[in-house]
Amino acid sequence: MFATVMGAALAAGPMVVQPALAEVPVDQLVRIVAEGGSSFTRTFNPFSPTTRWVSLRTIYEPLMIQNYATGKLDPWLGTEYKWSDDALTLTVTLRNDVKWSDGQPFSADDVAFTFNLMHDNPGLIGPAAGAFDQYLKSVEAVDPTTVKFTFNTAYTPGLFSLVDQFIVPQHVWKDVKDPVTFENPDPVGTGPFTTIDAFGTDRYQVTQNPNYWQPLKIQGVFVQGFNGNDQVSAAVLAGNIDWGGLVPDPDTTFVPLDPEHFGYWWPRTSVVQLQANTTDPNLGDVNVRKAISMALDRQRMINTGVWGKSVPANATGLPEAPFKDWLDAKVIADGQGWVTMDPDAANKLLDDSGYAKGADGIRVGKDGKPLKYDIIVPSGWNDWVSASQIVAENLKDVGIDVTLRTTTADSWTNSTFTGQFQLSLGTAQRTATPFEFYRNNMATTSVKPVGTASPNNQQRYGDPKVDELLAKFAASTDPAAQKAIIAELEGMFSSAAPAIPLYEQPDWGLYNTRRFTGFPNEKDPYAPLSLQMTNGPLLVWPHLERRPE
Repeated sequence: MFATVMGAALAAGPMVVQPALAEVPVDQLVRIVAEGGSSFTRTFNPFSPTTRWVSLRTIYEPLMIQNYATGKLDPWLGTEYKWSDDALTLTVTLRNDVKWSDGQPFSADDVAFTFNLMHDNPGLIGPAAGAFDQYLKSVEAVDPTTVKFTFNTAYTPGLFSLVDQFIVPQHVWKDVKDPVTFENPDPVGTGPFTTIDAFGTDRYQVTQNPNYWQPLKIQGVFVQGFNGNDQVSAAVLAGNIDWGGLVPDPDTTFVPLDPEHFGYWWPRTSVVQLQANTTDPNLGDVNVRKAISMALDRQRMINTGVWGKSVPANATGLPEAPFKDWLDAKVIADGQGWVTMDPDAANKLLDDSGYAKGADGIRVGKDGKPLKYDIIVPSGWNDWVSASQIVAENLKDVGIDVTLRTTTADSWTNSTFTGQFQLSLGTAQRTATPFEFYRNNMATTSVKPVGTASPNNQQRYGDPKVDELLAKFAASTDPAAQKAIIAELEGMFSSAAPAIPLYEQPDWGLYNTRRFTGFPNEKDPYAPLSLQMTNGPLLVWPHLERRPE
């Protein structure tokens, strides 16, 4: 019966139903596009790089959510925070009406346990990973609704990582032998949708947490994997998707099909960057990275991959809209040369740096090996595939041989997170301030050994001078002083090119209000519309409701 219902909604396929759980018909669920492929594993471990999409968007929740649509820090499991006068203690007050999905009470003990679990297991990934190594001394539950974070040193930006950290239940995870490899097939969370109602290799559905702490008007979400953007576009244009997806040039292909119900909103809050693994002896040379950058046709990438709905990135690596008050115009102007296409200048820089061309036209590195590299991106990610093809074409013109390799999304994530790649496209993580961006891309504290997973600094670049500036920023409460420090960091990014900024990334977001209403949009920007923003969808679920039949 369940497969029949699914076949009526979308393409039919194998589904493993959990007999002990109630089945909710697909037509009662918000149908989203959030994951690609057809080889889903039942992994809901939020600390894993290959966890399912819902883990951090419907199952586990943070203390607070950085709302990139409003620029505010929204209370969530935590209601307020307070710094001590010396900025060495951060106290967070928690809601007193939250329960885990299994009915157990949520408390400050769970918060302290989560942070200490990460401290004891360095392989766990999360927003606050590495906090104990950098600035955090201890986390303790003062009482059931109060958590105290004690710092080793003043580090005010730590606020954003700490409150962004998802929380897991102590009563479940205390008995897990290896939290790094634990698949967590039947998760217990505080989020709106925690029940794995059905699960298959290419689709699954998650339904309501019976104990959610705020009202919900929808029953859950249905996630189907698609093998490429073409399949996604077909489902979206047919009206089979309620939220998410990507279609070519939506102003002409999507909205006109049903102007009353079809819409999109694509603000730009991050930057697509070409990541060169700096542990490679030649890619570790800033002159090679800058020559690569000067060879690239960014406008062609924008026109081909995102239908002209973006702008080339600047030399600071920061997107303009969210950080316009931080950007230093002089740094942008002085660095324009290395982020502008100029093959002649790229060739000259490589010649002058000792990377001579061999008889086959391919340059030879200082290690005696030809500059031949693979660039990896997930198959079906058409915008990135087209951009990578342009990268390969452009670099051939300057004597660098690049081969595009497409892979599964999970394999790509694992390779980039563990630093086992040569070239890859990536998106700079959206951050509350430029501080986090430069820490994530340039600080030695964000560099992990190859083979150790990290969502940040996949290119493995670190500069101790950056650490010093970040420490000064963290210890300061003077906005003018902080802005001056960021300007200096912008200049260091432009000089070192730790990552190669390509273009500002549109936050893909399509919606179809035929069945459900309440989605954020340009007229009502209460939250991000993009499904790929961690925590962002948590802001949206309580606003959605089923349109009356």
